[in-house]
Amino acid sequence: MEEKTKAPFWKTALIYGAIVGFVGILVGVIFYVMDMTAENWTNWVSMLISLIILVYCLVTYRKDHLGGYASFGQIYKMTLVIGIIATVLGLLYFYILVTLDPEVLEKMKIVAEQRILDNPRIPEGYLDTALERVEKSMQIGRMMVMQLIFGPVMYAIIGLVLAAFIKKNNPADKIA
Repeated sequence: MEEKTKAPFWKTALIYGAIVGFVGILVGVIFYVMDMTAENWTNWVSMLISLIILVYCLVTYRKDHLGGYASFGQIYKMTLVIGIIATVLGLLYFYILVTLDPEVLEKMKIVAEQRILDNPRIPEGYLDTALERVEKSMQIGRMMVMQLIFGPVMYAIIGLVLAAFIKKNNPADKIA
């Protein structure tokens, strides 16, 4: 009977997490240089690029480190670890950015407030409350805590979908 070799999980997860994280940072820097950090659509573009890189990393992990076959659990676990690493790197970037340029946070606050004021579905009497909530939520500490929670949760959800599509069961496992 063949002995299965153990795939280098942690080293690979750290490398792929760093790749996904640094690509996200690079995209963020490009949008910052173009003065588009506060634009809403830039978040969607960043997420799409990160998703493409994540899929590439997971498929490469399956092919190069798992012999072309991977279970749902192996892909899902790798996605979670990559997501946590990418989230932490993104948080470090955001903290450094806001520390070096506090105006970024102010621009984001202005865009959020403008969206509330332009929304005709928000009742007039609720505007002050909504604007107060924006003020509270746009504090660096609160934003970082929320992203530290939201990032891994999003990767957990994305991981469920990606693992279902990227997994590839070994036909030899069915015979044995």
